[in-house]
Amino acid sequence: MDKAREAYNKAGSAQSTANAALEKANAADTTANAAKTTAEAAMEKATANETAIAEVSETATTALNTANTANREASAAKTAAQNAQKAAEDAAKAVTDLNSTINTVPTQNGTLYYTGAAQSPTWNGLDTSKVTLGGTTSGTNVGTYNATVTPKEGFKWPDGTTTAKTISWTISRAVVSVPTAKGGQTYTGSEQAAQFNGYDSSKMTVGGTNKATNAGNYSASFTPGANYQWPDGTTTAKTVSWSIGKAAGSLSLNKTSMILNVSALTGTIAVTRAGDGAITASSSNTSIATVSVSGTTVTVTAKAKGNVTITINVAAGTNHTAPASKTCAVTVTMPSTSLADNTPETIQAAAKAGTASNYWSVGDKMGIAVNGSFGGLSYNSTVYAFILGFNHNSSVEGGNSIHFQFGKTSNGTDIAFVQSYGSTGTGFCMNTSNTNSGGWNNSYMRKTICPAFLSALPTAWQNVIVACTKYSDNTGGTSNPASNVTATSDKIWLLSEFEVHGTRSYANTAEQNYQKQYDYYKNGNSKVKYQHSATTSACPWWLRSVYAGSTNVFCIVNAGGGADDINAYYSYGFAPGFKVA
Repeated sequence: MDKAREAYNKAGSAQSTANAALEKANAADTTANAAKTTAEAAMEKATANETAIAEVSETATTALNTANTANREASAAKTAAQNAQKAAEDAAKAVTDLNSTINTVPTQNGTLYYTGAAQSPTWNGLDTSKVTLGGTTSGTNVGTYNATVTPKEGFKWPDGTTTAKTISWTISRAVVSVPTAKGGQTYTGSEQAAQFNGYDSSKMTVGGTNKATNAGNYSASFTPGANYQWPDGTTTAKTVSWSIGKAAGSLSLNKTSMILNVSALTGTIAVTRAGDGAITASSSNTSIATVSVSGTTVTVTAKAKGNVTITINVAAGTNHTAPASKTCAVTVTMPSTSLADNTPETIQAAAKAGTASNYWSVGDKMGIAVNGSFGGLSYNSTVYAFILGFNHNSSVEGGNSIHFQFGKTSNGTDIAFVQSYGSTGTGFCMNTSNTNSGGWNNSYMRKTICPAFLSALPTAWQNVIVACTKYSDNTGGTSNPASNVTATSDKIWLLSEFEVHGTRSYANTAEQNYQKQYDYYKNGNSKVKYQHSATTSACPWWLRSVYAGSTNVFCIVNAGGGADDINAYYSYGFAPGFKVA
């Protein structure tokens, strides 16, 4: 527009110049005509007055020259005026052409990014007074669109054409950030979907591994939608790592302490743990106990007497962390080969295991503190019980057992308890009256003295002494029928005639059908016992067998160690037996 105005101004100036030149030309023409008139007048004077010819001729020549010069100047001025007129006309035409020409085809101004809504571009160089905008001028999705611009009437393109021109414009992809893993997910046992910051399903699609159950590291992939791009301008899938952490591990044991002995040289610990972490176990002293693991079971094997700690660990598994270790305290009570060095529990364990004879021998003795009143005797001292045999008469009396008898002194002297020695109806008598009626089963000895003696023993011993089945004549009287021999069950009992001597002298002949001689006496050990209160004085000691054929006599071992019998109400030696099993 400025150029058009400048051209217009120049055209006006040229017109003014042309007009001035024309005026000069007209003035020159007038001057030339006046000179011509003067010349003609001079010629007339010359003709009239020849004398003045030379003067007039000079004057006429000068006037003619002046006229010619003026004529030339007028002609030149006229040409200049004509040229100026043409320049003015050309300038005016240039102004007209400049104002009607559209020099710039509009272009898109800036960049449009997808918003999800319809958008229209703004334009560089769009003059709606000269052109009409058409075609596609609005769009929503990412892409290239074509608008048109057509010159209005009176306007044209620089090439002189007036047809519509196509102008392209675009909507670019919106920028979306690549999602990031939120974290904090831990194993639950169920499938879990990955959690991401910045994930918008309307803007991108998710692929790869985006769901999982087990703990571990995984890779999901994200691809921007058709209208989106990543900040770096790419549109290909991006990989995002995410993870499921391991849950806290746990460990529990079904026991935290264990006692092993000969009856149970091995013990097991059941392990419960979360997940599949490997279970390991160790012993604080493998010379006392070793340990092994199979699956979720820990087996402890006793090696020697002592205490040991078993430590159990569970390693981190697929889905769980390693829990804190747990321990089990193990006490091994392996028998000592010295009987006296063992507890009643250890002795019982060996008996139950059927291995007692591997450690001890018939005749070995064990000190037991006897404290109480029995048979009228108040007693508080240690007396030694000795082994009569292992698994004695097991088919009748039960296996895996040790049979003992009281008693011995610390130096090995055989003794029996005595009270009111030799008197009748008191002390250690079979019955308080002189009768064997009811035999062993109904005797005062069995019903009163033996239970009282059991109560005088330490609790630990009472706990390991078990009832033993014994067959005896439980009728008494003068006859000797086999039917008189029946069973009783006793924790404290007296030996029978056959159990001591291995032969029948006075007892019911049927008793031996259910009895066996004890190995201690079978081995030839002395049957003589001495009074506990006078260990140089031998004494008879009671047996549970009645004297068959008598109504008031029971069998005894006499002071010389032989088979004998005596009236039931005499107070003689008390040498009870018991069984540990």
